[in-house]
Amino acid sequence: MSNAGIDRRPSAAFDTMARSYDASFTHTSVGMALREIVWSRADQVFNAPGHLLELGCGTGEDAMRFGTGGFKVTATDASPLMIDVARTKARTAQAADNLEFNCVPMEHVATAFQGRQFDGLFSNFGAINCVANLRALSADVAALLVPGAPLLWVVMGRHVPWEWFWYLARGKPGKALRRLRTDGAQWRGLTICYPTPAAIAAALAPDFAVTRISPLGCVLPPSYAAEWLDRSPRALAALSRMERAAQRSRRLANWSDHYIVEARRAACV
Repeated sequence: MSNAGIDRRPSAAFDTMARSYDASFTHTSVGMALREIVWSRADQVFNAPGHLLELGCGTGEDAMRFGTGGFKVTATDASPLMIDVARTKARTAQAADNLEFNCVPMEHVATAFQGRQFDGLFSNFGAINCVANLRALSADVAALLVPGAPLLWVVMGRHVPWEWFWYLARGKPGKALRRLRTDGAQWRGLTICYPTPAAIAAALAPDFAVTRISPLGCVLPPSYAAEWLDRSPRALAALSRMERAAQRSRRLANWSDHYIVEARRAACV
């Protein structure tokens, strides 16, 4: 088979999703429920006013929420089409003046924003999983943050019972166990890594001190298994309540589709 015409840019996988991402996840019942939990933690972690750096901003949903909450946001994504969608949204947003969108891969943020300082760092829904060298990323972003600045990352987990049961029941063991591969899973030409909470904490040290790790998606199903919740508001409400209750258990972060990492930049790095 000829490879002519195949787009091998790292951003290409996300370019193809840009126009449909909000419909397929952001505006779904489970997508909104999970994002509300992330925002509830962000409200505890970040204090306005301040200048936040966002990695892997996608279509800009989180950036706009921070912008309307009194923050200035510099948001980045490797996908130019994701950035286009985010900028289009921002033009009609009430807080558009607080938002800056840049097409910058995470591995290049240190160079792109050299000399600038931010008051907090945010990344949602697995953007961090696309980075091969988390230790290098930790050092890069630490240099951009003021001492004591908070970090909140939402990372895709490694051990996900929901995924095992869903795909094994459909005769797809490869998909069921893909996150367990030591060399990462291949997806649309990218290698996606699934670090454990302990591995993330180790990668962040010594630049950051981890203050909290909590589950996200240990009760609520992953988006590919959640279409039925759009038709069942009672089930959604019940599972969402259980999901929020699970936030109190750090151990459940090891068995979740995603988990939320909160940390603070060390005083000296």
